[in-house]
Amino acid sequence: MTGELSRKKPIVNIVWFKKDLRSSDHKPLSEAASNEYPVLPLYVFEPDYWEQKDTSQRHWEFTKQSLESLRQDLGVMGQALVFLQGNILEVFDQLLKTFEINAIYAHQETGNAWTYARDISVRSWARLRGIKLIEHQNNTIIRGLTNRDIWSTERDNFLSKPTLKKPYIRPIDAELCEISTKMKFKGSTVLKNKQIGGSENGWRYLESFLEGRGNHYRVEMSSPVLAERACSRISPYLAYGNLSVREIFQFLHENHPKIKQMSPSIKSFKSRLAWKDHFSQKLEDDFSIETKCLHKSFENLRPLVPDHILLSAWENGETGFPFLDACMRYLRATGWINFRMRAMLMSFASYHLWLDWRASGQILAKFFTDYDPGIHWPQVQMQSGTTGINTVRMYNPIKQGIDQDPNATFIRKWVPELGHLSTAEIHKVGTENFNAVNFETHYPRPVVDLAKAGREAREKVWAVRRLHGFKSQAKQIVKKHGSRQNRSKDFVNDRLEIKPKASVNIQKNSDGKNAKEIGSTKKNM
Repeated sequence: MTGELSRKKPIVNIVWFKKDLRSSDHKPLSEAASNEYPVLPLYVFEPDYWEQKDTSQRHWEFTKQSLESLRQDLGVMGQALVFLQGNILEVFDQLLKTFEINAIYAHQETGNAWTYARDISVRSWARLRGIKLIEHQNNTIIRGLTNRDIWSTERDNFLSKPTLKKPYIRPIDAELCEISTKMKFKGSTVLKNKQIGGSENGWRYLESFLEGRGNHYRVEMSSPVLAERACSRISPYLAYGNLSVREIFQFLHENHPKIKQMSPSIKSFKSRLAWKDHFSQKLEDDFSIETKCLHKSFENLRPLVPDHILLSAWENGETGFPFLDACMRYLRATGWINFRMRAMLMSFASYHLWLDWRASGQILAKFFTDYDPGIHWPQVQMQSGTTGINTVRMYNPIKQGIDQDPNATFIRKWVPELGHLSTAEIHKVGTENFNAVNFETHYPRPVVDLAKAGREAREKVWAVRRLHGFKSQAKQIVKKHGSRQNRSKDFVNDRLEIKPKASVNIQKNSDGKNAKEIGSTKKNM
C-alpha cells in the first residue's frame, strides 16, 4: 500500500499561456491558483504555428522576450514558467505521464485560422480524457455573441470590474527548459524590433505616454514623423497580452486627476482602444474574414495570383512613390508605423496595384511586430474595399507625402537615393511632372500611372457595388458587424477629431457617388 502511494502521480492545474503573456489581471492563472493543487504555468512552442504564412521571426523575438519576462515574474510568485516544444496534443500526452491533470486553464484566443482549429482539437482531446478545460474570456471579446447590439454594454461592464492581482502559485517539481528554438523562419529577412517584449516595458510606454508624450496625440498621430513619439506604442503589448485592456482603462481612471490636461488625447486614445476591440470582435464572430471577402460579391475581383513584380516592389519599398516607399522601409526596419500610413500602404496595394488583399495582408502581418489577427484582417479588408459597408478610401501617396512630410524629412531618411534633390523635386517624384533624367537619380520609376490606376480601380469596385442584391447583403453585414458606436461612451466620431491639413480629393464615380482619396484615423495606438 505504501509503495502504491509513493508511485502516485502529483495532481496539478495547468495554465496554458498563449497570447496572454502576463501575470496580472489573468483569470486562468488566478483561478488555477485559488484551489489546493500546485500550478504548472505552461507555454508550448508549436512549430506548425510558426510555419504559418502570417508569422515571422520578428513575432517570435517579441514573444520570446515576453516569455523571459513572464518566467521571471512567475518565479517570484512561486512557480516559474515551463517552456516546451512540439505539437500541443503530444505535449499534453507527455505531461500526463508525469502528472495527473486536474484542469487546464486558458484564455479564449481570437487568432488566425490555425489557432482556431488548434483550440478545437485541444477541447476534443480534453473531453475524451475527462480533463476539464476551462477557457475564460480574453479582454472584451465575447465568444458566441449572438446580438451585436449588446456588445458595447457588455464591454463597458467587463472593463468596470476590478482587475485581478497577481496570485501566489503553489510550486511543482518540474524541469525548466530553456526558452529557445532552432527553427528557421522561411523568407524572414526582418529580424529586429525597436520595441522589447514584456509587461514591464509595456507599462513604461503607457506611463511615458501619459507623462507628456501623448499631449498632442490627436494632432500628431497621423504623421509618421511625429507619431513615433506621440502615439502610445502599446499595441504590441496588447497583441501579445503583456497588458490587458482592463488594466489600461483602470489605470487611466486611477490617474485621471494627474492627466486631466490630456483630456482630448485620452478621449481619442480610449476611442482607439474601443475600435481595436470592435475589430477583434468581428473576427471572433466570423473567422472566415481572414480568408474570404466579407462581402461575397468582391470575391475574385482581383487576381488571386498576384503580379509578383508589383508585389515585390511594394514589399521592398521600391514602387517609385517616395513617401509610400519611405513608409514601407520604415516599417520593415522598426516593426511599427502609425495607422494612417498602414491604411495607405494597404490601400495602395489593393487599388493602385490591384493586388489581392490576402497576399499583401500576409506580408504586412509579418512586418508588424504588433500583428493581431483580430484587428489585422478586418482592417485589411476595410482598406481594400471588400467589406461592402465602408467608404471606398484611396490614399494618394503623393498628397499624403506633401501633407504629412512637407519638408521631406522622413523621405530623405528612408529613401536616401533622393537626398540630393530639393524638397519640391522630391514631392514631384511619381507625378506627371517627374522626369528621372532631369532629376539624375537611380530611384525606380513609378510602377503604375497613379491617376489611371486609381480611376480604373474605382470603376471596377463601384461596378460591383451597383450589382443587384449588393445592398441587401451589405445590410446583413451591418447587422452582424456594425460598430453601434453611439452605444458606447468610448467611441469618438471622426468628425469630432482634430486633424492635420486635409488632403481630401473628392471625385465623382460613374454612378455620381463620391469616392474619397483619404482615410480615417481610427485605431491609431
